[in-house]
Amino acid sequence: MRVILSGCAAEWIEVLSGVPQGSVLGPLLFLICVDELNKIVNSSNIMFADDTKISKKIQNNQEDIEAIQRDLLTL
Repeated sequence: MRVILSGCAAEWIEVLSGVPQGSVLGPLLFLICVDELNKIVNSSNIMFADDTKISKKIQNNQEDIEAIQRDLLTL
């Protein structure tokens, strides 16, 4: 990777992590992935852009605790 600004180029460096930006398929693949979240969790969920909040009322029993934990692990 390198940065070019006003015709001046920095030296090339190796980037070992991250997500490529500016791809054509990236936004479409993101929307497909996010759209599936509603189908795989049983808890209530609220989504805005790339943030997701899940919630569940816990009735002080192990079943409710395990249910929300399963959803967290699924996400």
